Parts: sequence; structure tokens; C-alpha cells
Amino acid sequence: MADKLLGGRIVAVMLANGFNEIEFTEPQKRLIEAGATTKVVSRANGLVNGWYEDSWGHFFPVDVDLAETLSVDYDGLIIPGGMHAIDKMINDPHSRRILKAFIRASMPTIIVGDAAKMLARKEIIQGRTVTSSINVRAELEANGAIWKDAPFIVEDALVTVNGIEGIRDAMEVFVTIVDAYDNEDAKAA
Repeated sequence: MADKLLGGRIVAVMLANGFNEIEFTEPQKRLIEAGATTKVVSRANGLVNGWYEDSWGHFFPVDVDLAETLSVDYDGLIIPGGMHAIDKMINDPHSRRILKAFIRASMPTIIVGDAAKMLARKEIIQGRTVTSSINVRAELEANGAIWKDAPFIVEDALVTVNGIEGIRDAMEVFVTIVDAYDNEDAKAA
């Protein structure tokens, strides 16, 4: 794996029951192809259940309890959409803590579709240019975001994606951001 672009890199994928399965599996595949290790972090006990099209999907194993997760242990963060999951995570203090730590330290973060709702706090989003699913546009704008209708937007180390439409191209950019990121700086801080 050391000969792959992201060999030795670890990317957290924050999930709750009801996450959009495609918005999880597509990024995970791309990261694994690039040599990264992905770790599912969740409050779910043992397994977390995805949402596929119009019903419950597959179960995926949880690697680390979100309560025991620290941002400095990772080189990047992915939060897939799926309103069932986002409604659970938005009120979870550990989910908010992890997201805030990644954003504050300018660590590579990709937020897909409905997951952008987690950014809708003035201290995180004000003045940032983002995209998301149309479902959360008004909430983002109400908190000071500059919302654009685009497949994906990159602002520093934050990548926001409108949903499945922009995920593949956004992942190519995200892989280069993770590759350029020096986690040693974050650990020293």
C-alpha cells in the first residue's frame, strides 16, 4: 500500500443509521483504490444500517465509537448524506465535536448532500461557499453560507457535494487534498 497515493492514510467516515448507502460506498471505494484505510465511526452499537433508494439497506461494521474518536487520529473525514442519519447526528455532541475539530484545524473534510445540514451553524459556515442537496440550502444560507448550485465546491480543505451527481469528481479532488495534508501539524497543535 505504501506505493499508492494515500498509503498509510486513515479517513474517518461518520455514520448513523439511515445514511445514504451510495454516498458512503462510492467514496469508500475511491479511497481504498488510492490506498487509504477507512474507519467507520458511529454511535451505533456494532453495526450501522444504511438507506438504499426507498428502504433500509445493508449493515456495515462500526470500527470506532464516535465518543472515543479524536480528529487527530485521522487524515480526513467523510460525512455521507441521508436525512435519517443527519437528523440523529446533528444533535449528537460527539458528531458536532468531531466536525468542528476538522473544520477548525482545516483538515480534509468532504460533506455530501443532506449532510451539509451539519454545517448550518454560524460559527462553522458563515461566509463559506458551499453546495448541498436542495433540502438544506435555506438553512445554510440562513446561517451565513454562500450556497451555489454546483456538483461540488472546494473551499480550502472543505469539499461539499450536492449528492450522488458530484461524488465521483469530488472524490478525485478530495484524494489530492488528503494526499497534500500533513497530519503531523495537527498532532502538534
